[in-house]
Amino acid sequence: MPEEPEDLVLADERKGALWAALWRLSDKDRQVLGCRYVLDLSEEETALVPAWPKGTVKSRAARALKRLRAQLEGGDDRG
Repeated sequence: MPEEPEDLVLADERKGALWAALWRLSDKDRQVLGCRYVLDLSEEETALVPAWPKGTVKSRAARALKRLRAQLEGGDDRG
């Protein structure tokens, strides 16, 4: 069943909001989220990109996701 035009517009708006929020994050946050969720790399693979320990990837990803959620909800959690 084809999607309704308004559903497509809303999906595009949500996608645009997500990318805009990602670009407002720090480089390190974007890097870890990009590797993990855009490129779909494992924690081990992501750790190779910036040469971080696996545990650092896990903790940075968790904090970056929290900041991304805050951006999308209209807050500003940069810390």
